[in-house]
Amino acid sequence: MNVHLMSAILFSGLLFNQVAGNKYFLTEQHVNSKPEIADSSLLTPFEKSGGKQTATYELCIEYYQMLSKISPGIKVKQYGNTSVGKPLHLIIISKEGITNASEINLENKAILLVNNAIHPGEPDGVDACMMLSRDLIMNQNLKPLLEHVVLLIIPVYNISGALNRNCCSRANQNGPDEYGFRGTSQNLDLNRDFIKCDADETFSFHEIFTAWKPDWFVDTHVSNGADYQYTMTYIATQHNKLPDMLADYQQKNLVPYLNKEMEKQNFEMAPYVNTIKETPDSGIVAFLESPKYSTGYASLFNCIGFVTETHMLKPFDQRVNATYAFLNCWIQKANDDFKLIRQLSIRANMEVVQQEVFHINYKPDYSKVDFISFNGFEAEHKPSDVTGAPRLFYNRQKPYTKEILFFNNYKATIKIQKPVAYIIPQYCKKIISIFENNGIEMKRMVRDTTLLVEVYYITDYKTTEHPYESHYMHYSVAVKKDTQQIKIYAGDVMVKVNQPGNKLIVESLEPQSSDGFFSWNYFDGILMQKEYYSDYVWEDKAFELLNTNQELKNRFELEKKTNADFSKNANAQLDFIYRHSINFESSVNRYPVLRWIN
Repeated sequence: MNVHLMSAILFSGLLFNQVAGNKYFLTEQHVNSKPEIADSSLLTPFEKSGGKQTATYELCIEYYQMLSKISPGIKVKQYGNTSVGKPLHLIIISKEGITNASEINLENKAILLVNNAIHPGEPDGVDACMMLSRDLIMNQNLKPLLEHVVLLIIPVYNISGALNRNCCSRANQNGPDEYGFRGTSQNLDLNRDFIKCDADETFSFHEIFTAWKPDWFVDTHVSNGADYQYTMTYIATQHNKLPDMLADYQQKNLVPYLNKEMEKQNFEMAPYVNTIKETPDSGIVAFLESPKYSTGYASLFNCIGFVTETHMLKPFDQRVNATYAFLNCWIQKANDDFKLIRQLSIRANMEVVQQEVFHINYKPDYSKVDFISFNGFEAEHKPSDVTGAPRLFYNRQKPYTKEILFFNNYKATIKIQKPVAYIIPQYCKKIISIFENNGIEMKRMVRDTTLLVEVYYITDYKTTEHPYESHYMHYSVAVKKDTQQIKIYAGDVMVKVNQPGNKLIVESLEPQSSDGFFSWNYFDGILMQKEYYSDYVWEDKAFELLNTNQELKNRFELEKKTNADFSKNANAQLDFIYRHSINFESSVNRYPVLRWIN
């Protein structure tokens, strides 16, 4: 096999040039004919099809297994299970042929993780990573990129969706000829499952993430939405959610670097086009990836994440090449900055261990605004040929470059003072297993005991009218805090908030968290009263209570005077007395996860 010839096997003539500082980047040249290949088995389905097709799940795994037989630098491992009964694969690419995380010298390596086909109808990363993996081990010029990097790739995350292959479910997308489906066999969107863990795939992902503890993470996608000139847009981890030193590095160093280097590759980028109004020229606001999303989950562990969003209307081969270029630049930066990356990771984890106040539930801060140069197309309206009503269209004959508003700051709406520990009832087996799978340290209580703890009562909440990812989610949750002596039983679980996973602990266990377990219906049982009264019996007891409890009588009379509806409603009056009596069960609406304040 001619290794030097193989280094040029990229569709559309993608070749590598060495530039100053031992950096190896793509340069795009348009070649009319594909070069003769000494070993055609090393061509991917994408290349063999002339950039028209994406690899099937089976061919993708077979390709990586073939590469692992050619080079000791590529290992293929299996983790856990998926909803279709097939294991999740992890591709490990390293200079040393590393098989397990324990073999990595963390002083000398940055660990990078790429996740592909979370939405299998958006397969650009699948094909880009197949080519990139081959080139990293076959091209002598690219091998230096692995000097201080271990690259991990999940080749196909949503396997059941990838197997549900079709031509047409992505109605807005320009190729490939066939692709997978967004939902799993459970019809779940896996990029909404990272904290609630309804899918086997998510448990398997957590196992990988916990074992390898990546410093950086990329999830590859294809966008929907507006039309514009860019092939590649990106979502960077919202910097306001990161420790300051990581936020500074990402915003002042990493993001500018990637923008600059991608522009050199003729793939100028913009932030993900999340428009304020109908079109991009109204301005864009940074997309907030809460913990249900992959990069939002990663940020809970101080892992800087990117979502690559190639543009749906650009040709498939162009999108794949842009994804390849992004990953190439990203790896180069990690290789250059590995020492700083490791230092920042250690410092950030230490800071989170010692952190006292945690922020949850962010909203855009519109008081802070930047201006960015944006390459778009003029948006116009015309009568619809279908309905006759005015319709939006982007006039590609009128490209523009103009300054637009970019809102890239968020502020937390709730601040949480951490307890010494949370206490989780032992019946919450799924929550406990999620924590175990994420490396959270926990301690089982060995005997029954009574502790002074803080408890929350859910005083108000709203619930979605329609199911969202198999749940009727709660939101706008209001709570009242109380301090009580509560009996804790042998087998209940204590989770101390003094560990690197503190952000996951707080984010998932606080009932007001927008992506917490309460919001995802894990505790709906507490919202239903279990004991009631018969009116004709309670009438006499209520009368007796009012005559023997002056404080209750005063509250009752005040409510009648100030609330006209209450004064006319006999049932409401009886219920008021019942709810303020010793007869009413204290556990109604009491959130079962306790805060131990020692």
